[in-house]
Amino acid sequence: MKSYLEHANISVVDPRQTIEFLLSALPDWQIRGQGRYVNDRDEQIEWFHIGDEQFYIAIDSLGEGSAPYWTERFTGLNHLGFAVPNVEELIERLKQAGYELDHWGAEHPHRKNVYYMDQHKMQFEFVEYLSQHNDERNDYQL
Repeated sequence: MKSYLEHANISVVDPRQTIEFLLSALPDWQIRGQGRYVNDRDEQIEWFHIGDEQFYIAIDSLGEGSAPYWTERFTGLNHLGFAVPNVEELIERLKQAGYELDHWGAEHPHRKNVYYMDQHKMQFEFVEYLSQHNDERNDYQL
């Protein structure tokens, strides 16, 4: 078996807002599981696993405030990136759902990417690869 990233866990104030955003962006994803637990501070924490059969994002309600803006210096997760089949269709889906594009990534002949911020200021990148060749997809010299 080859190693792979199985999941990432993010904490936000309102998981349902982030889930709504992600499911609008990634319609082939679904809520795989959800529940509640009481943490060591006696707080009710809501958690969700959203994704597909191989990868998911764990999203819980342990968040406080907003994430720092991506251009600030901080320790922690800067963004999560997702490969998608068509960036233009993703932009239209998110526009129809009321989400605004934050910015485009740098121009590259073998990929195009866009960045969005959710209501918690979490940044998400979506990349469409225009080549099937890994050496072209991963060319950082251009």
